[in-house]
Amino acid sequence: MDVYYESFTGSFVLLDLNTGYYKIYNDSISSQRYSPCSTFKIANSLIGLESKVAKNADYLIKYDSIKNPAEPWMLKREPFKYWMQDHTLKTAIKNSVVWYYRELATRIGNKNMTKLLGQIDYGNNNISSGIDNFWLCGSLKISAKEQVEFIKKLYYNQVSGFSDKSQKIVKNIMLNETTDNYKLYGKTGGGGCFDDKKIGWYVGFVETNTGSYVFAMNIIVNDFSYLMQKKQVSLTKKVLRDYKIINY
Repeated sequence: MDVYYESFTGSFVLLDLNTGYYKIYNDSISSQRYSPCSTFKIANSLIGLESKVAKNADYLIKYDSIKNPAEPWMLKREPFKYWMQDHTLKTAIKNSVVWYYRELATRIGNKNMTKLLGQIDYGNNNISSGIDNFWLCGSLKISAKEQVEFIKKLYYNQVSGFSDKSQKIVKNIMLNETTDNYKLYGKTGGGGCFDDKKIGWYVGFVETNTGSYVFAMNIIVNDFSYLMQKKQVSLTKKVLRDYKIINY
């Protein structure tokens, strides 16, 4: 696996749902908790639905340019250039719209967030750094192994206390890519959570003609541009191809 990570540090956890067999690269790092950054949008969506704040995938929150002003650089770069408009749950997760999920978490509130996050058992379940930013290099931390266990429960509609409806909606909005041979579901994340390093994530599952797999990878890099190119996605797909899970 070193050939994939090159000079970077990180981990990769792959669970074969057909056999229950795990492949783990860099066990010590895969067990270490980090900020989930935007991968928390999966859990945030689930909690938003189960708390009845969001009615469905089309739950609309209007863009407030005063509360969330656009920086000039944002207008030229994806996905940021799509942020300055109204969004639904479905479009917000696709474009990783931070303001939408901050507002969603605020509407959910501390009480419901604490209760429902505890039911998920999401890492350290710690939201103490603030209802609208605890997952953004804040108090919430989760490991790659824990990410896989969460996605496994979500895949089987087995997240404790959550309805099948909520779980199915979240899985549907996680769809990233469809081919004749596979469907790839996931969420990226990234942030400058260290003094001189950035952490990147890609978390999700893939359904193929022969079976399904859950994955979580993280990578610690020097330059945020690596994450902006979604290299964590291309790295994940390369691993899945080399293990002959998806086709080239």
